[in-house]
Amino acid sequence: MKKETTIISASVLAFLIILFGIVAIVIHQSPQIQRETHPTDITVNEFISQVAPAAQQEQKKYHIPASITIAQAGIESNWGRSKLANKYNNLFGIKANHDDQKVRMYTTEHIRGRDVQVKQYFTVYNSWADSIKAHTLLIVNGTADNHTRFRSVQTGNDYRRSALELQRNGYATDPDYASKLIYAIHKFNLAQYDKVK
Repeated sequence: MKKETTIISASVLAFLIILFGIVAIVIHQSPQIQRETHPTDITVNEFISQVAPAAQQEQKKYHIPASITIAQAGIESNWGRSKLANKYNNLFGIKANHDDQKVRMYTTEHIRGRDVQVKQYFTVYNSWADSIKAHTLLIVNGTADNHTRFRSVQTGNDYRRSALELQRNGYATDPDYASKLIYAIHKFNLAQYDKVK
């Protein structure tokens, strides 16, 4: 009886070793998604040309003006030059949920009329396109406390209306957020990207 138990135990142990070896080989050989990185000295025009196609793709699906997405990405990320954007591909300062891949960094929040530095966890994305998709889903699905919070951004007739709706519905703590978006859209002629076929 003891000999049979020893043989069974050895067989189970050998099976587990082989199984774990196969799993390790499969994991090692499966393609690893490489996270994009970007130069810190990217120009505004280079940034716009890199993010515009993804913004236009999302506009086709969800009717969020590409100009708004590009302007938000530019303003939130210092036109792709912030560490959160160029190293972690988070263009919009989207905070992390508990299951997300994340990084902890300082951010500036406008609280009671003052700019305050606060440490927050932010989501890490594999690419700028992934960040733009996540931003789109935030606009489409709203927040946990109000799923229709940004719905009016999708139904706005133009980027001005969408910018004002973002601010009115509390997208950012900056009281001049809509004005900054509209200014960026004018300055860099971003409205041209809203003409998607």
